[in-house]
Amino acid sequence: MSNNVSYVAGENAASYEKARKYNLFSFANAPHKDYKPFFVDHADGIYVYDGAGKEYIDIASELVNVNIGFNNRHIIEAVQKQVERLAYIAPRHAFAEAGELSELLIEKIAPKNMKKVLFTLGGSEANEFAIRFVKAFTGRDKIFSKYESYHGSTYGASSLTGESERASLFPTIPGFIKYPAPHLYGYDIKFKTEEEATKHFLSRLEYQIQQECPESVAAVFIESVTGSNGVYLYPKGYLKGVREICDKYGILMVCDEVMSGFLRTGEWFACQADGVEPDLITFAKGVNSAYAPLGGVLISEKIANYYEENAFTAGLTYNAHPLGVAAAIACIEEYFRLDVKGNVKKQEPLLKKKLAELKAKHPSVGDVRSVGLFGAIEFSYSKDHKDVIRKNAAGEPFLGNFITKLRNDYGILTMGGGSTIIVAPPLIINEAQIEEIFARLDKAISEYADGLIK
Repeated sequence: MSNNVSYVAGENAASYEKARKYNLFSFANAPHKDYKPFFVDHADGIYVYDGAGKEYIDIASELVNVNIGFNNRHIIEAVQKQVERLAYIAPRHAFAEAGELSELLIEKIAPKNMKKVLFTLGGSEANEFAIRFVKAFTGRDKIFSKYESYHGSTYGASSLTGESERASLFPTIPGFIKYPAPHLYGYDIKFKTEEEATKHFLSRLEYQIQQECPESVAAVFIESVTGSNGVYLYPKGYLKGVREICDKYGILMVCDEVMSGFLRTGEWFACQADGVEPDLITFAKGVNSAYAPLGGVLISEKIANYYEENAFTAGLTYNAHPLGVAAAIACIEEYFRLDVKGNVKKQEPLLKKKLAELKAKHPSVGDVRSVGLFGAIEFSYSKDHKDVIRKNAAGEPFLGNFITKLRNDYGILTMGGGSTIIVAPPLIINEAQIEEIFARLDKAISEYADGLIK
């Protein structure tokens, strides 16, 4: 493996050593003494440049958040202007940009039942506040979320998250109940149609709610598209069925759109494609493409009405930070000006085609999935999705080493988990850039993954 690549040269070498000496890095995949972080000097469009000047294509929009691409001048200038006028104000106060962004979200973007918005720092905090909302509104204490989900890294959001690796590392809060992920495959049961799978998994969810006493369940949290755990798409009608079960038992439905929101799937929010109106929507990432920290909770009319009569006394110092808000207004303006929605719809068939070609050509590619410009490649020893590739020929973790190889040898930056890599480039990408990405992926898979299949 080519792990000993230098990402720095000249003055950046000293900066790199300072970072390694003094920083404790998030999402590290090794103990700190062994961790060799990638060094970034600058970025532009869909490209990232390391400290030695080498160019990389970011096919995951970093953490599926730089939707508009890097170095957008309109957003940069909006943030600069905001710094000069009002760099910070406590979130209990009103300011012009917060009102403008709120109106933009409620009147032009969100489902029609949404009437207010609470701004947070990011996605984890958005889900934390959503937990507060559903418990306060219902007076109930249990919350359902599915296995193979990710809702954040704070204490409450980690308790929502349904990942076995995280559950074994960190204690979670009692009252957070997990239900089965509705996959079309990966279970012993074989489904003939999507409708059959939908009926099966909705029945299991409803049975579990019944056994937990529906009157004690405050909410069901669900990613509108399963994100970090492999871009799994739900069988037809599943999301709408969850809404119906929630309505039947007086349970709130919360759609986590932190990763899938803001045109990643071709709609402002993925739940809109299914005609689903949740009670709350959590968002972050694409709202301002990470030009400054910002997240939020869209609040439906019935919950908003509750707070007309009840004070909401919680908050964080940096909620509704003016720089994040200004960046969001400018980012949404760019989504409209550049017709990003139109570009996602235009590029979606090409992304699907190129993913399908990889699956057809490479024995190591067990499955591919995508919606909009949100895709995944899953590696397995067969096409039945059960025997996924975990180790390489040397007995080392397959995926981490493959992602490193993509970066060092093929100039591709991505992320992944388990046996799956994410393909979710900035939404401004064009056809030629997609072709280049898949030419590199094709070579990398042939060299590193296909040889593991016997």
